[in-house]
Amino acid sequence: MKHSILDGTAADIFPAGPSARPPDRTRVRDCMSRPGVAVTPGTDLATVAAVLSASRRGIVPVVTADGTVTGVVAASDLLAAYAEEDPPQELLARDLMTSPAITVTDGTSAGDAVALVAEHSLHHLPVVDADGRLIGLLSSHDLLDALRRDDEAIRFDALALALTPGSGVVPGSLRVRCERGLVSVAGRTRTRSDAAALCLQIAHLDGLTGLADHLTWDLDDTEPPPPR
Repeated sequence: MKHSILDGTAADIFPAGPSARPPDRTRVRDCMSRPGVAVTPGTDLATVAAVLSASRRGIVPVVTADGTVTGVVAASDLLAAYAEEDPPQELLARDLMTSPAITVTDGTSAGDAVALVAEHSLHHLPVVDADGRLIGLLSSHDLLDALRRDDEAIRFDALALALTPGSGVVPGSLRVRCERGLVSVAGRTRTRSDAAALCLQIAHLDGLTGLADHLTWDLDDTEPPPPR
């Protein structure tokens, strides 16, 4: 039994370093919360606090009369206002909000939304339609669930390829994992060519960010026969 041609300290077909992107199968529409609770720029401090508390979210979007998102008020903004020795009760949402708001559309990929959350250190994102009107809210927990679903879908596809009749894989030896789009595949194939073919098929899966190959093989059918 010998090691796969792609093995040797888990050689990667696609490197999965710091720049590797998460899977992009899931769209924001698949994981966001509907509807989005919001306040208007003229909403007073006490009402904004009540809406934030009732929604159990970290932010509340601020929208104009037609529903266009113009900013967001975070729980930290409210806490800063209440931390004042004599907090002005006449404060309105427009005085507290961060504007412009960072938003996504329902067609944005989970991968792009994750990049925004990481870049701006956010926990929630308002979801808007093509005209900028609020249609939902996306949380970091929603994104984590989406990434887990994407990983499981990629793992399922990799397993299906490995277990296809004629793949040459010994089923009982197969081990496939997927984390943030990086697939790790281990097991035994009949030939070196079978191992190489399987890795190339997995490498073309949608959403894959990297492939760590730990396959072994019984027969090297790529070496020329010994001279007689």
